[in-house]
Amino acid sequence: MNKSVRNVLYILIIVICIIAIFIGVYTQFFKKATEDEGEYNISGESTTTNTVSQAEIKDEFKDLFTNEFFSFDYDETNLTKLDDSKPIVYNRIDGFEREKEGEYDIKATIPLINISSEIVEKFNNTTNNIFVSKLNSVMSESTVYTICDVNYTAYINNDVLSVAIMASIKEGDSAQRLIVQTYNYNLKEDKEVTIDDIIEARGLDSSNVNKRIKSIVNKAAEDAKGMQSTGYNVYERDLNSDMYDISTVDNFIQGPNGELYIIYAYGNEAYTSEMDIIQI
Repeated sequence: MNKSVRNVLYILIIVICIIAIFIGVYTQFFKKATEDEGEYNISGESTTTNTVSQAEIKDEFKDLFTNEFFSFDYDETNLTKLDDSKPIVYNRIDGFEREKEGEYDIKATIPLINISSEIVEKFNNTTNNIFVSKLNSVMSESTVYTICDVNYTAYINNDVLSVAIMASIKEGDSAQRLIVQTYNYNLKEDKEVTIDDIIEARGLDSSNVNKRIKSIVNKAAEDAKGMQSTGYNVYERDLNSDMYDISTVDNFIQGPNGELYIIYAYGNEAYTSEMDIIQI
């Protein structure tokens, strides 16, 4: 074999190796990312067209909390309100700000659902017990410097009112907490809306939604372990918990464009700001 032929063979081998490496990298990262982040269409079938990351979805979700109610010109004719002069959702506590040096820094806007209904009364009482009571306890009982921000968002989609309230709380040296409480109410039927109602109305497949939930949560748990190995304190998810079954989901809202957000706000029970948000 002459020298020129050997050189050509060497070049071909190098090119083949480069192509093989490229294919391997593409399969490992780009294809996997697409599979991990795939969405579900209205029939519950998996697609691979959406590659929005969890970080982007979380940021998008947090950006919803602008202390506004979007009624989209909903017809209120047949609604019985607590106060006819006010909208369906209005600010019960509006732009509340209190600061006491060395003790607390509070900024809060808290909504009230303005419907005369036993179900809505329960919702408003829950808001009072979780958020208003917390503000009062911070101002009267806290023994460590506390920063507390409370905001909300509210929408109507197809007769369903969705309200979500988020509190960010930092107490002394404890980790920051993010607490999220949601309410979903059918304005026409005077009933609390469940995740099963949403799944049925959208024609989604429950098993596919379950797969979506577990895919996102498992990936988040893997990422957390990776961070933990580098010395970070991370929230450890219990992947065997029933909370990740669609039948137990009770923290969710429909967003401004009708998108469904299933919310795992671990700060509701623990001192953590960690969340998993499943958007469908």
